[in-house]
Amino acid sequence: MKKFKNIFTLSVMALAGLSLTACSEDDYSTNPYSKSGVNILAFGPSPILRNTEVRITGTNLTKVDKVVFPQNAIVERADFNRADAENIYVTIPDETVPGNIRLVAGHDTIVSEGILTYKEPIEVTTVTPVTGLNAGDEISIKGDYVYNIASVTFTTGIEVPAEEFTYISRREIRLQVPLAAESGVISFSDGEEWTEEYKTPLEILSATVTGITEASDFGQKIQITGTNLHTVERVIFAGGVESDFTVSDDHRTITATVPADAKPGTLSLLLYSGAALVTPELSLPTISISSASQATDLTEGDVVTLTGENFDRVIAVALPGHGDLASSEYAISGNTLTFTVPGDMTDGDVVLRQNANITASFTLEMRKLFGVIWQGKENLSGWSNWGVFNWDGDKWLKFQEAISGPGELTFHFVVNNSDPVFNLRMGDWSTPFSNISMPYGDDGNIHPAADATDVVVQLTAEEREKMFADGGMGMVIWGDGIQLQYIKFVGAGAELVLWEGSEDMGSDWANNYTIGTDMSPELAALNPHEGSIVRFYITPTGDDWQAKIVEGHWGPTYLAVASPNNLGEAGEYAAYDLDANGGALKLTLTQAMLDTAYGQQGWGGTFIVQGYHFILTKVTVADL
Repeated sequence: MKKFKNIFTLSVMALAGLSLTACSEDDYSTNPYSKSGVNILAFGPSPILRNTEVRITGTNLTKVDKVVFPQNAIVERADFNRADAENIYVTIPDETVPGNIRLVAGHDTIVSEGILTYKEPIEVTTVTPVTGLNAGDEISIKGDYVYNIASVTFTTGIEVPAEEFTYISRREIRLQVPLAAESGVISFSDGEEWTEEYKTPLEILSATVTGITEASDFGQKIQITGTNLHTVERVIFAGGVESDFTVSDDHRTITATVPADAKPGTLSLLLYSGAALVTPELSLPTISISSASQATDLTEGDVVTLTGENFDRVIAVALPGHGDLASSEYAISGNTLTFTVPGDMTDGDVVLRQNANITASFTLEMRKLFGVIWQGKENLSGWSNWGVFNWDGDKWLKFQEAISGPGELTFHFVVNNSDPVFNLRMGDWSTPFSNISMPYGDDGNIHPAADATDVVVQLTAEEREKMFADGGMGMVIWGDGIQLQYIKFVGAGAELVLWEGSEDMGSDWANNYTIGTDMSPELAALNPHEGSIVRFYITPTGDDWQAKIVEGHWGPTYLAVASPNNLGEAGEYAAYDLDANGGALKLTLTQAMLDTAYGQQGWGGTFIVQGYHFILTKVTVADL
C-alpha cells in the first residue's frame, strides 16, 4: 500500500485549479478572486481520516448555512467546530465518501473542483458477478476500506464516482454497470495517487437486434426487437434522420415513429458506448418512374407523361436545365404525371421528389442539332471549368466514340458578362489546339466579342490521338462570363443525317413530304457550303418509281428529277442508276440553293420531296 502525506495548501498555485459552480445571485459570486461572494478557495488536509477535522478556506463564509460532504453527509452551521468569514472547521462525518465538498448559502450551492479523499489503505478482494452482466446490473466490490474508493472506471473509460455508488460501507461498495460500459477490466482510484486494476475482466453483454416490424407508411410506429436495447442512445433511419423512441421495461423492444424525411433501408442504433448496430431493412412506400410517353427527341411544347408508382406523394418536379416546375405546371392523375416541355429544358434527368431523401428520376433527351455530342447549360464563371477527362466514365466513352477521327469540333456558347474570357486546351491543361477559329491572346486566353457564339477547332488526327489514346486526358474548357450550350463534331468527309424516317410516297405522283423548317436550322447546323452533297435515300416500291426534289418554298425550278428509265413527259424524269449511287438521289448544293434556303421565312421548309412508288428513308449532307 502507498503512504499518504497530509496536504494543506493555500498558495496561488493550488487555488488556480479550482472551478466553482455559478450562483444565481450577485451576492454569491463564485470568482475565487472576488471578495464580494461566497467562494471555496482551498480545503485540507487531503487525504484525511474520517472523524478528524477539515479546514475550508474561502470568502464570505459567514453566509454559509451548511457543509455537505459526498453521500449527502451534512454538517449544519450549528455543528461547525468554529467559523469566520474566511475559515470553516468541521469534523468529517463517518458516512461520507471521496468526492466534492459543497457549501450551501441560502438558495445557492458552491462546489469545489478538487475532491476530498481519505487515507486508510484500500484493499479490494472480490468483484461479483463478473459474467453475464447487463447495463444497469449491480456489481459488488468487497475488501477493506473500500469506502475510500473515489471512482470505478470501466474499460471504455466510463467512470462511476463514489457519489453514484448504490451502497457504501467500509468492507463493501456496490454500483450499477453504466449504459456505456463494455466488457473488460475495471480499475479503482482513491482520487489521489492510488489506482488498481481488478485482474478478472467483466463480461458485459452488449445490445443485439433480432428483427424489425414493417411500417405501412411514414408517421407510423415500428418496433425493433433484440436484447439490452436500453443501451441504445440514438435511433437513426436511412437518410440520416433521427427519431425519438421508447424502450420496453424488459429492454427487448424499441418503439419509434418513422420520420417524414426517412427513406427505405437499414436503421442505425448508436449505443451509449459509441458502438453501433444495424437493423434489417425497413420498407417504405416510395415513388418510382417506370416509363415516359416520350423520352428522346423532345422539343419545346411536347407533352410528356410519366408512369410509375406512388405519384400522390410527389412534392416537387425538377426538369434538367429548367429547375423546379410550379405546381400548376404539372398534373398528377393516379400513377401518371404530365408536364409540357419548356424552352430551356436540356438533356438530363427529370427528378421527382418525395421528401428530402427520396427522389425518382428518368433520363430525357432533347432533339439534337445534327452532329451535337453534348447539350446543356454549363456556366463558366470565376474560372470554373468543364471537361472530358479519362476518369469521367460514360462521358469519356461517349466523346471517344463520337469524335472518331479528324474533323470539325464546334463549341457553341453565349456570352453573359461584359468581359468574357475562356481557354480551350487538351486535358493536360497546357497544350493548345493548333487550328482554332478564335486566336489565343497574348495572355494565353481567348477573348470573344459580346455577340460571339462559336469557337471551331479543326481537329487533326494527331490531336485526336492525344485526346483519346491510352493515357490521353481529353480536353478542358474554362473561363468566365461564358455559358457553354452544346458541342458538335463533324468528321472530315462524314455523311451526316439531316432527316431519317420512313415516308411512303404511295402511288400518286403528287404526294410530297417537306424536310426541315424555316431558316433550315438542321441544315445550317451542319455548316454546308457550295459543293456539299445532299443525298435522298429511297427504297423503290415499284419499277416505275419517280422522284422530284423541289426547293422548300416551292420555287419554280426542280432541283432534281429521277426515274429508272426516262419516265414522264418527254423524259422529264431522267434515267437514274440508283444502285450505282448507293441507293440515294444526289443533289449538289449551289450558293443560290443555300441563299434561298436561308433567306426565306414565314412558311415552307428546306426541301420538298415529291413522287410515287418509293419510300423516303433518309436525307444526309456530306462534302463528298
